[in-house]
Amino acid sequence: MGPKANAIVIGAGSTGSALAHDLSLRGLRVTVLDRAGVAGGSTGHNQAQLHSGARYAVNDPESARECIHENWILRRILPEVLELNDGLFVAVDEQGMVYRRAFLEACSACGIPTRELSMAQAWSMEPLLNPQALAAIQIPDGVFDPYRLCLSFLATASQHGAGVRTFCEVTGLDLANRKVTFHSRITNQEETLQADIVINAAGPWAAGLAALGGLHVNLEPSAGAMATIDRRVCNMVINKLAPADDGDIIVPQRNTSILGTTSWTVEDLEDLPIPSGHIEMIFKVAEQLIPSVRQAGLRGVMAAVRPLLITKGAGGRTATRGFTCFNHSAEGAPGFFSVVGGKTTTARLMAEKVADQVCAFLGIEAPCLTREFPLLSYRKLAQA
Repeated sequence: MGPKANAIVIGAGSTGSALAHDLSLRGLRVTVLDRAGVAGGSTGHNQAQLHSGARYAVNDPESARECIHENWILRRILPEVLELNDGLFVAVDEQGMVYRRAFLEACSACGIPTRELSMAQAWSMEPLLNPQALAAIQIPDGVFDPYRLCLSFLATASQHGAGVRTFCEVTGLDLANRKVTFHSRITNQEETLQADIVINAAGPWAAGLAALGGLHVNLEPSAGAMATIDRRVCNMVINKLAPADDGDIIVPQRNTSILGTTSWTVEDLEDLPIPSGHIEMIFKVAEQLIPSVRQAGLRGVMAAVRPLLITKGAGGRTATRGFTCFNHSAEGAPGFFSVVGGKTTTARLMAEKVADQVCAFLGIEAPCLTREFPLLSYRKLAQA
């Protein structure tokens, strides 16, 4: 048997971490680079919702099917990181009641289980729920810890030989020789690595990273604001029964709750001032679901950027939450790939599809093993 092919994965968020795991199981030697720490970018600043896909069932059914498919897989391979608390979609007005039928039909078509509750049942599950709510539908949402999720993927990849280099910012790409130059903030040294494959999994920074080598990646950097309050006002993920919009989810996270999120397009990924009125709007929508949210203390606000695919006639809220992989061979860079879009819930699937392309490029016959392979505890790589 010849030497293993080696791969550089740029980005230690959910996509890059899942890629390191998948490629390592297929026999590649993997090095992960990230300019910050594990989950230091968009992954570590998301709302931490394990999606059932119900949110996207009506208007983005392909993404909805991907979410429910991956939801079931993550429950099997990653139970230590998940809180399987389910979720409710709650109608707070007549518009929600009108939307209810389309929602249920779409969920059924996407294979997403639903259970219509009486309001007495819903209030017994969630006592702080709006006493004027009109309907509630239970779906298999959940909650995860983004940092621990990435650590679990990386710990398992590390067991199979992968290396993780954090605080290493890529400064140059040599396309002809598949070399990546980066500056390590730990050693304060410039270093260069060469590989058979380079995969750009830098999330919203993917376009800028590709541009270092004169390559093109088309994405929409869509920012969102969130607010965290200092108590757990619900035990399930609470969603407004309506087409996806700003501020319509409350996610319990340990002893806090994350309210959000909003949406706006940004140009400067390093400067994310939250637009005036966004936090107030988040609270106003959250009050429709749980009227007492303002009684909690505001623990903090944050903004993160989604790397959305650009599709004709859609953007922001209407953009797909699907994903794609760019093979840069046609741009004169064989062996360079970029992955864009998706969600943390679908990171494993994204990694599978990208790894399939990578193995086809290398002429390696190695099936994906990640659907059933249980991940190691995040504690095994807690110092990464």
